[in-house]
Order: sequence, then structure tokens, then C-alpha cells
Amino acid sequence: MRAVIPTGDLATRTARSGVWLSVTNISQRVLELVALLVLARLLSPAAFGLIGVALLILTGLERFSQLGFTSALIQNREDDVDRYLDTAWTLQIARGFLLAAVLFVVAGPAAQFFGAPEVEPIIQVIAVVPILQGLENPGVVYFQKDLEFHKQFVHLSSTTLVYVAVTITLAFAWGNVWALVVGRVLAEISNLLVSFVVHDYRPRPSFDREAAGEMFGFGKWIFASGIVYFLADEGDDFVVGALLGTTALGFYRLSYRLALTPATEVTGVIGTVMFPAYSKLQDDVAAVREAYFRTLQLVTAFTFPAGVGVFVVAPPFVEAILGPQWIPMIPALQILAVYGLLLSMAGSFGPVWLAMGRPDFAAKIGAVRVIVMAVLIVPATTEYGLVGTGAAVVAAFGLGALPLDLLISRRLLDMRLRRFFREVSYPIVAAGTMGAVVWAVRETVVVDSPLVELLGLVALGGIVYLLVAAVLVRVAGWEIEQNVRSVGSALGG
Repeated sequence: MRAVIPTGDLATRTARSGVWLSVTNISQRVLELVALLVLARLLSPAAFGLIGVALLILTGLERFSQLGFTSALIQNREDDVDRYLDTAWTLQIARGFLLAAVLFVVAGPAAQFFGAPEVEPIIQVIAVVPILQGLENPGVVYFQKDLEFHKQFVHLSSTTLVYVAVTITLAFAWGNVWALVVGRVLAEISNLLVSFVVHDYRPRPSFDREAAGEMFGFGKWIFASGIVYFLADEGDDFVVGALLGTTALGFYRLSYRLALTPATEVTGVIGTVMFPAYSKLQDDVAAVREAYFRTLQLVTAFTFPAGVGVFVVAPPFVEAILGPQWIPMIPALQILAVYGLLLSMAGSFGPVWLAMGRPDFAAKIGAVRVIVMAVLIVPATTEYGLVGTGAAVVAAFGLGALPLDLLISRRLLDMRLRRFFREVSYPIVAAGTMGAVVWAVRETVVVDSPLVELLGLVALGGIVYLLVAAVLVRVAGWEIEQNVRSVGSALGG
């Protein structure tokens, strides 16, 4: 255990922190995925749509009032940021009570807008969530700032266990959407209590104008990014719910969650670890650039085969694991898997912008993406349903966000685009070959059991990807093996 505690030089601490954050995310997501698959069997798509509407309203208000204090404190060059914490805590609490009041008031109009009167009491209960989040111990920011993700593991994992246990138990007992609602509220209560157990900082209500000004100075762009990326990431949910109804929203949200899990989890782990690491390197552009390329190489080596795998095994997966009531979501799952691939390729840029003191880039790039999606999404959804929605999301990211990410990187990091495309070409070839082989076998070999078919295709895909990757390492010069070995060396100190 001591061998992976985040100590030593920056490379060692970063690698070991990555292990802990990976353990945290994997354990959380495995538990949540198991819960999700069980709940999909116990609850209807309509139930997922109802909670989806409530969480959509909650997320929208949270993003439109995001203060950005956590990112500001992590990016701060000072190791000790205690003088900011009480002010941050006080403002977060005030924000939480304000959001709760707004949620309670808008519950009725929101239910009318989506044509789902059942969602009004759900939103009113969910209104307690921002209050609980605002009361969380601000000292836990040190877990990320100091790369102490072994402590964050304890904090977040205990909360996830509560959510999974409560939600599944209540789903068996009640069989309706309230299992998801109560599970979410109790998980937030657990998160609040555990935050004071795992960190010894004890905040007090106070306000320091100078400290608040410094945090707002950085956080204003996090606030702007929050609004922009809510529109980019959740705007499609609003369109689906408004045009196609809550049942279609249930299909779409589950498709989105499953399709993007590989991209968001891997890039989320890497981004959370690398943001503080990049911040410590921010005065050395060459070092940041090299760290970015190593990060890109690791991310795409894992996310590309996972994303292609989701695309090709979607039919047997849905039929075997989720059940026949979820079959209409298969086309949306496949098109969103393409979005996941693009997201994983570009998702590593965000932490670089933050660490280099340019959080405005994320907001500006996201704004272009929102404009492209706004033009496409309504006619695409009206004409082609969920597939049209997914296609609009893919087009908005591929045409609006990714080109700007590359252009800014070329200038900010003095990055050669040729190297970027060379790094991503290796996993594209390996994952593409894997996908073609699995697709061909799926279309030609008839298997009576969807579960047996799914397991066989997954095993085949893994073998093919590893074989092609080995050839690329030996013949074409893919440096992924060397990169993994260097991470292993850093883990050993």
C-alpha cells in the first residue's frame, strides 16, 4: 500500500495519484454500472426519463451559478489556501440555499413544459441537493491540489456505496422512480458527513472580500464555461424531452451514459490528475507539451477500443443485459459512441487550458460548439428522432470544438499538428481493425444466446486489439509500451 501513496517527485506523485483516482473511478463506476443495469431491469424507460428531467433542471441551475472556486484553489500557486476556504464555504452555502429556492419555484412550470406532471414533486425533493453540496467541507479541495487521491478514494467510494445500496433496495421494494430520487438525496447526505470525517479542516461562516475577489477572478471563466458546456452537453436532453417526451429522454440518457463512459471516465481520471500536475509545470511550455502528448497517447490507447467496442456490440449488449424494453435505444447508443471517440481525443485539452491560466478558452470553444448544435439539433431530431439528436451532437463537436482545440494548442503549446495526428493514428488503426473483425464475425456467425454472443465478441475484440497493437509497437514505432513502462517506473518511485 505504501508503494502507491502519492509521495516523491512530481512524476511519481502524478503516477501514483493516477492509480488512486483510477481505483476510485473504476470502483465507483463499476458499482454505478451494476446498479444501472439492475435498475434498467427493475424500472421502466419512463422512470429514467422522469428523474432525467429533474436532474436536468438541477444541473442547469448548478451550471448557471457555478463559482469555479475549486479550480481556482487548485490552480493557485500557494500550497496553503486555508485563508480562502471559509469564504468559499460561506458563498457555496448561500448559493445552495438560493438554488434550492429556485428549484422549488420552477418545479411546476418545468413539469408543464415537459408535459410530465409527475416530475413536479421529484424536483421539489431534489431541491435539497444543492444545500447539502454547499455544506460540504471545503478542505477536501486539498485532495486534488496535493494529489492525495488516496484520501479522495475514501470520501467518494463511501458515498457511492450508499447510493447503490439504497437505490437498488428501494427499486426492489417500490419499483418506481422514487427509488432513484431518495437514493440521490441520501447519497448527498453521506457525501456531506464523510467530508468532515476524512479531512480535519473545520470551516466557519466568514467573508474575506480580497479572497473572494481572487477566486472570482479565476472562477468567472469557470462560470462561463459551466453555462456554455451545460448548453453543449445537456441541451440535447432538453430538445429530446421537449420534442420526443420523457420516455425517449430515458432512452437517450441511458444511451449517452453508456456510450460516453469509456471516454469520460478515462479522460476524467487523467484530466483530474494532470490539472494540478500541469499547474506545477505551467511556466515550462515544453514540459507541458510533452506531458500532454504522453497523456493523449495513454488516453486514446484505452478509449478508442472501448468506444469502437460499444459501437459494434451494442445490439447483443442491450438485448442480453438491459432487456428487450431498451432495444429502441441501440441506434442512439451507436451514434453516441462516435461522439465518445471524439470527446476522448479532445478531452485532454481542458486541463491544459486551466493550468496555463486560460480558462476562457473552454468557454469560447464551447460557445462555438453550442452555436453549431443549435442550428442542427431541432431539425435533425424532428426528422430522425434520437439518431438525429446524436448526429447533431457529433457534428457540433467535430466541426465546432475539435478544430479550435487543435488551433489553440498549436499556438499556445507550439504544438505540431503532425505529431498529434501521428499519436492518434495508432489507436485508430488498432481499434478500427478490431471493430471490423468483430463486426464481420457478428454479421456472419449466428449465436442463439445474446449473452454468449456478447461475451464471445468482447473476448475476440480484446485479442485482436492487443495483437494489432503489438504489431504497431514493434513495426510502426508506437511508443505506448514505453509510456506504460515509464508510468510503472514512476509508481515505483
